[in-house]
Amino acid sequence: AAPTPARAPGLPSPGAGCASAANRQFDFWIGRWAVRDVINQSDGESVIEGVYGGCGLRESWSEEALVGGSISAFNPADGQWRQLWVDSAGGVREFVGGLDGAGRMVLVARYPSRKQPGRTVLDRMTYSSLAGGKVRQYSDASVDGGATWTPLYDNIYTPQ
Repeated sequence: AAPTPARAPGLPSPGAGCASAANRQFDFWIGRWAVRDVINQSDGESVIEGVYGGCGLRESWSEEALVGGSISAFNPADGQWRQLWVDSAGGVREFVGGLDGAGRMVLVARYPSRKQPGRTVLDRMTYSSLAGGKVRQYSDASVDGGATWTPLYDNIYTPQ
């Protein structure tokens, strides 16, 4: 028989699953979506599916000029959600966050600014469950530590 690999302390045992309420916080995003901006112009299509026994969400997004995707999961060790985004333009972002007091999923990435060397960009995405089964994804950014925010995009996900 093969030896049982050692496990780091504090990690759940294999097969423990991800059935906690915290693991279900982002389930409102699961679906097949038409993505449009707030002036109703198409911003692609997105498929969000539960994966790995309910322990993660996988996003596959595409539009005319760009494709990308992410893996999102709740980390019980620190109580935070993580999302790793990768796209066909070489973009890679790691977002961290969780639900705010209004029930919105708020995830923030931090990375060095290319336009303003020496500064750190805070890239914030806020996902809100809307009436009619829709989801809003609003993104804004800050280069002054969160004192001011500049809108990046505002998309509505409509079920297909």
